[in-house]
Amino acid sequence: MRLFVVLGLGQFGRHVAVSLHEGGADVLAIDQDEDRVEHVKEHVSQAICMNATDIEALRAVGAQKAQTVVVALGEKDLEASILACAALADLGVGQIIVRAANDLHGRILSRVGATKIVYPEREMGEHIAKSILMSGVIDQVTLSTGQTVAQVRVRRDLVGKRLKDAQLREKYRINVIGIRRPSSYIDDQGELVRELQLEPVPDPESILGVDDIIVVVGFSQQIEQVTRKD
Repeated sequence: MRLFVVLGLGQFGRHVAVSLHEGGADVLAIDQDEDRVEHVKEHVSQAICMNATDIEALRAVGAQKAQTVVVALGEKDLEASILACAALADLGVGQIIVRAANDLHGRILSRVGATKIVYPEREMGEHIAKSILMSGVIDQVTLSTGQTVAQVRVRRDLVGKRLKDAQLREKYRINVIGIRRPSSYIDDQGELVRELQLEPVPDPESILGVDDIIVVVGFSQQIEQVTRKD
């Protein structure tokens, strides 16, 4: 099992650690605050109260064996995050993902060994803004390529058209990789259950329904265009 280490168990770090563990990873969570360690210990593989900037302490708990270390120290711990990042680089950790408070902090982190910088507050703000602008988008995930996978409600002017006639690729340069269609059935208790069934790699002859949701891949600007009527 792959080992992941999370340094700092504030709100951001705790969510990262727990989500990794729920995803099947072996997670070692570290923080100097005993209450934070106590709060998370039942939800990760191991939780330790220690100084995350101490290279010898990090070596002793096996941080150098981790596939990835996430430095999730808060904005009040900028110096500590830099020291922790440098210590992990000295230990030879291959991937060091560090939370940064601002651009200057991010540049410093990159110079001392961080392989990826994240700005959670900025990224969340951008995500919310995109969701507001793209009112037809139900959910979206940004890929490392810069493209986005999104679930989009079918526009009213496209209802009743065949998928190929909607010309989403030709007009907007987005690819439809699935259609989620409403369906219903009676369960073992005799209750009516309604849910969305995914049609992967949809047939170009598929007729778009009023309650259908299309799963698309493209850049956010292109997806924003397809959510608005021309």
